[in-house]
Amino acid sequence: MGCLVLILLGISPRLGMVALWLFTDWVDRAFNDGWLIPLAGIIVLPWTTSLFTLGYIISDAAAPWGWFGMIVGLFLDIAVDAGWATKARKR
Repeated sequence: MGCLVLILLGISPRLGMVALWLFTDWVDRAFNDGWLIPLAGIIVLPWTTSLFTLGYIISDAAAPWGWFGMIVGLFLDIAVDAGWATKARKR
C-alpha cells in the first residue's frame, strides 16, 4: 500500500494526499487540529502538505528533515504554479 501511495504522490500530489488520508492515519497524526488545514493544504499547496505529512511521520516535523521537506515542497508548489502561469501567458 505504501508504494502505491508514493507513486500517486509522484504523479499527482493531490490524488496521493487524498489516498493517504483515506487509507492511513498519517494525515490525522500530522495535522491533529482537525480536517480544515489539511484540506486547505491539499487545495492550495499540495506538495508542501504531502512532504510535511511524510516528514512528520518519518521524523518529527521539527527535525531538520521535516523542515527540509517543507521547504522543498514549497519550492515545488511555486515552480508548478510558475510553469502554469508561463504556459498561460504564452497562449
